[in-house]
Amino acid sequence: MYLHSILFPGQELQNINVLFSFINKNAIIKNTFDESSEYIGYDLRKLIKKKSQEKINTSKYAKLITLTSSIAMYRVWKSENKNVPLILAGHSLGEYSALVCSKSLKFYDAIKLITLRNKLMQESIKNMRGAMNVVIGLQQYEIEKILKNFQYTKKISIACINTKYQIVISGEQSIVHKVSDVCKKNGAKKIVYLSIHPPSHCILMKNAAKKFSIILNKTTFKTPIFPVVNNVDAKCETSILAIRKALTRQLYNPVRWTDTIAYLASKNTSIFLEAGLNSTLTNLNKFIVAIPSISLNNKVNSS
Repeated sequence: MYLHSILFPGQELQNINVLFSFINKNAIIKNTFDESSEYIGYDLRKLIKKKSQEKINTSKYAKLITLTSSIAMYRVWKSENKNVPLILAGHSLGEYSALVCSKSLKFYDAIKLITLRNKLMQESIKNMRGAMNVVIGLQQYEIEKILKNFQYTKKISIACINTKYQIVISGEQSIVHKVSDVCKKNGAKKIVYLSIHPPSHCILMKNAAKKFSIILNKTTFKTPIFPVVNNVDAKCETSILAIRKALTRQLYNPVRWTDTIAYLASKNTSIFLEAGLNSTLTNLNKFIVAIPSISLNNKVNSS
């Protein structure tokens, strides 16, 4: 029986002042950022202090900051809750955080993987511009019907199923915007334009996934000490081969977040704890299950 489910967010936009305050809250957090800086090759804390808000929210830095913040937050919580039974899950990039915290993947290797992953994704669309939009108010099957009717399935994909009525679409920029317009005409209440580039979890990333699988096969993984739910199948894998394959498929398949939360609920989860600064997953979960969700950042700030 798993009583606590720890959730790790994907790439997030960060408020630079909140972030700097967080880093200086706790020795464990400072040490985690220093460890990350050693692996990256530059001082992440100094970069956050000196760079602009816009700079730290670029894909290159935002991914590293999100990963490091999540692992730091988990370490603080775990230091005070050593024997609590856990099951872990991460949204998109957050799956790497979950694998690090389950001791399946070394922190250093996670940094290397997400850096190379981002590079391969950039190379995959070097001759085009990508986009990711959130469609609010339509269900998955309604958006799939629109994609098929317009024969757009080779340039755009459903990227995330965050809730029943919050679906992310991802792909070639002009097509994503055209589909968004059609969604609005078909009843979508709102379209949110995400400042995430390159576009994740879409068909355009299939070539990047092939190259990335070679890198994953050369990376050391261990059997997780805590179960980790993967994004593409919404189930736990203990086989190292299966973990590698799931991370490969994650590049061009949707994040099944509603299914992930339903799976965790079926494992007798009594509380969801989010290891992120913005409560993104905590807010999503309100529309999926009645189980309480709490941001660990609130606990860090109150300690």
